[in-house]
Parts: sequence; C-alpha cells; structure tokens
Amino acid sequence: MPSAIIQPTAAHTATVIFAHGLGDEGASWRAAISGDYDYRKPGELTIPARLPHVKWIFPDAPEQAVTANFGTEMPSWFDMSNLPLPPELYLSKVVDDDESVKNGVQIIDDLVQAEVKAGIPESRIVVGGFSQGGALALAAGLGGKDWRTKSSGDESKLAGVVVLSGWMPVRDKFKSRISPHAKSMPVLWGHGTADAVIYHKVGEISVELLQDQLGIVKHGAHDQLGAPGINFRSYERMGHASCKKEMDDLVTFLGSVVPQQQT
Repeated sequence: MPSAIIQPTAAHTATVIFAHGLGDEGASWRAAISGDYDYRKPGELTIPARLPHVKWIFPDAPEQAVTANFGTEMPSWFDMSNLPLPPELYLSKVVDDDESVKNGVQIIDDLVQAEVKAGIPESRIVVGGFSQGGALALAAGLGGKDWRTKSSGDESKLAGVVVLSGWMPVRDKFKSRISPHAKSMPVLWGHGTADAVIYHKVGEISVELLQDQLGIVKHGAHDQLGAPGINFRSYERMGHASCKKEMDDLVTFLGSVVPQQQT
C-alpha cells in the first residue's frame, strides 16, 4: 500500500495512521500536517515539530469504481451510492457498500500490524481520517472482528480514533460489530457547521447513535480532549475542510492519548 510518511524527529514512540477522503491522496494530508497549507502564526511550530515522537502514515486508497460518481474509478476506501450526504438521506438509506468497507478496514489493520512488528504497540497507535477516511477510521477503531476480513480486531485496543468531517458507516450493522473496547476508546470528532458534502447534522446524528445505541459517552465541547468516549467539536462556518482550531485540537488530543515518553 503506497503511503506518504512524516518521520519522527525524536525517538519514535507513537504512530498516527490517517486516511484521506474520496478522490484524494495521502500526500495532500502530509502537506497539510507538515504546514504547507499554513495555519500557523509567525514563530509557531508545525504539527510534526509539536509532536516530534510521532510517525505519520498517510496511505493512498485503492482505485475503484464509485457509484456516487457514476461508476468512475478513483481513489476510494469503499464504494458509496450517494454524495453529498444530507441528514435525511443518511437516515433513509445505507449509502456505504458493506464488503468494500471491510476491505478498507483490513488495509488500516495491515498498516497497524506493520507498526506493531516494527516495535510500536497498539496502545501507542492512533487511526484517523477525513470524510470517507474518517468513516473508515471509525469502523477500524471501534469495530470488532465482524468488520475484518482476516484480522480479529477484538483483542486489540488502539490509543485513539480521529474522525474529521466523517460519519458512522453501515449504520444498520455498526452496533452488532462493535469492539469490546469501544466504550473506553478516546475519539476526537471534528466537523464544520457549513459542511455541504457530509453535513454537520450527519456527524451529530452519528455521534447520537453511538451514544444511544452503544452507550459510548459523549463529552461536552469544553471537556478535556483524550478521555474515553467521543469529544465532538464543531467549527463555525467551516465547510468540508479543516481549520487551525481543528488542527490545534488534533495536537492536543494526540498529546493526551500518545504523549511523548521520557527516554
């Protein structure tokens, strides 16, 4: 699996695996995290400099036909029947192809296991993503063995999950496939209030379903980032994109769930 990578500049003690959105590539998010699309104030450190112990992996999704785009082949973690995704559509039908979501989860699992073999324990690995990649990260991070095509999933517990402008995929089956560790998993969920692709309300509904159906704790907007449960953060006037405040929240979250270790 081709991946863009940011190597740590201090002792490597944690890894973030971050999946891009539909039609994109890993290099785009490597550039964003590296500071190429710069949100920083003068003299402010880049995200990798603030988290020097973290290795970042930005995998490229496989090329596959996407029903929502008239069957056009493009980088995609799984097939989808519809886009944009407003709340009324999200609640009326399942837009995600179940089998291809499982295949996408397995890609993330394989990357996790490669890091484990390289010496980074699962408890020091975070999976995250943007848009379709965020939906994939949620399934990979909170899902158990029934989300997998070969790895079990039930025994492992990651350090955390990051969902940016995403949704709960295959919502009709998510509850039955949850990991035993889901309730204790720290999740950062960021979403722009002006998102016209994956509507902000879809993010809210997804979190409500996780809260009501699965008993996962939802924290308030001012609660500390990194506690077990979901911390849902809304970003005013932000569309289907990111912003400096969201990136700052990401750094705070990672600093909490995979803090730099003293050597």
